[in-house]
Amino acid sequence: MPARTIACLDAEVLRIEDLTPSFRRVTFGGAGLDRFGIDGPPRDLRIKLLIPAHSPELLRRGEARRFDVPAFLAQQEAAGVSWYPAWLQIDPAERGWMRTYTVRAWREDVRELDVDIVLHTPADAEPAGPAERWARDARVGDRLHLLGPDREAPGPTGGIEFRPDATGDLLLVGDETAVPAIASILASLPPEACGRALLEVPLAADADAEALTLSAPAGVEVTWLPREGRAQGALLDAAVRELLRPGAGAAADAPLEEVDIDTTILWETGAREDAASQTGDAGAASPESGSASAPAGHGPEFSAWIAGEAGAVTGIRRYLVREVGVDRRRVAFMGYWRIGRAES
Repeated sequence: MPARTIACLDAEVLRIEDLTPSFRRVTFGGAGLDRFGIDGPPRDLRIKLLIPAHSPELLRRGEARRFDVPAFLAQQEAAGVSWYPAWLQIDPAERGWMRTYTVRAWREDVRELDVDIVLHTPADAEPAGPAERWARDARVGDRLHLLGPDREAPGPTGGIEFRPDATGDLLLVGDETAVPAIASILASLPPEACGRALLEVPLAADADAEALTLSAPAGVEVTWLPREGRAQGALLDAAVRELLRPGAGAAADAPLEEVDIDTTILWETGAREDAASQTGDAGAASPESGSASAPAGHGPEFSAWIAGEAGAVTGIRRYLVREVGVDRRRVAFMGYWRIGRAES
């Protein structure tokens, strides 16, 4: 049986803080996080929050109970069943929902975990999804199961895609769902790092680096792009096109298979084998692709990390590879979510 790399943990809500109109920070802790652990900074580390099937209020009053997911998964693991097939065996009415979030910060000394949750709907409207409903109703002392890296597991931590070869000439691009990851990445960079970060957020009031505790090295320029009702991703697309122009080395026929983002997750992390495994294209991002090694005007250490709504990321991907000629081994393209489709 393969070695366990993740743990299902019981976390307690320690603090809740509204950072901006669209971001709420939930800090988790408690003895249940004893097995949580990572080797180094979290960067863009992904975890799974298991949203209970019942409301926090019902659970507080003892009128409902949480399904004991950790015990069930441990039982299944002993029988040789890995966590995701085991999760699918649980009655959906009992298990609730699974949603993916980025670790905004992990403080090893006090074993506290910050997760910044985007509140997509106005405060006076019904929340769109179960995670947002939970985040709006949660109180200090509530408990939540989460899936995260097991500090006892051998090998590297999974769920981290930001592993650039160099920190020079870096481009970070993301909408509000990627802001926590980009903030965490920026905090992990050395002082000599340089590049650009483009952050699209719903409102001008969300473009608040101090409230979001976002700081960057002096050589990394951060640009906020408040949507204020405009189409999702439109500002990011325009900003990327303004920043990276097609150069003489661009190859319009650079190999680029189209990804059906309504049926497939767009997830390319820069390595040839990663791109091939996601698309089934054994030639993806090969060294012989003919694409330029870096965009015009950028040095040989250029790398990029691009995440957000899948439709917007797909458009940026097509532009960078087909028109600018960026070598796909230098870029991580990640469709975090898709308009009109819930995470399965």
